[in-house]
Amino acid sequence: MEKLIATAKAMDVIERLKVKHGNLVFEQSSGCCDGTVPICFQSDGHYISSQLVLIGEIAGVPYYIDKQQAEYLKHMQIVVDVMEGRGASFSLESAEGFAFLMKSKVMK
Repeated sequence: MEKLIATAKAMDVIERLKVKHGNLVFEQSSGCCDGTVPICFQSDGHYISSQLVLIGEIAGVPYYIDKQQAEYLKHMQIVVDVMEGRGASFSLESAEGFAFLMKSKVMK
């Protein structure tokens, strides 16, 4: 079982964002204010905090998560999905009418 996967719909949105914005990066920090959802940024010039760890890639896009969340989720599979609606205000898909979200399930 892979640690990090995405649904087909999420992959479609990611590919559209790559065409429109170029290189991307996902960041999932912890805390309030959208801190528990994946936020998609243009990677060029984006600073990655030392409190984040790389857990994998989705469609060639690096996915970083807060160290404490990574520890909490170490036995879980992370599934990135997308829904219609406004997401995190700083996340690129929000302007397209989508919102990324993270689901998890126990790895076997």
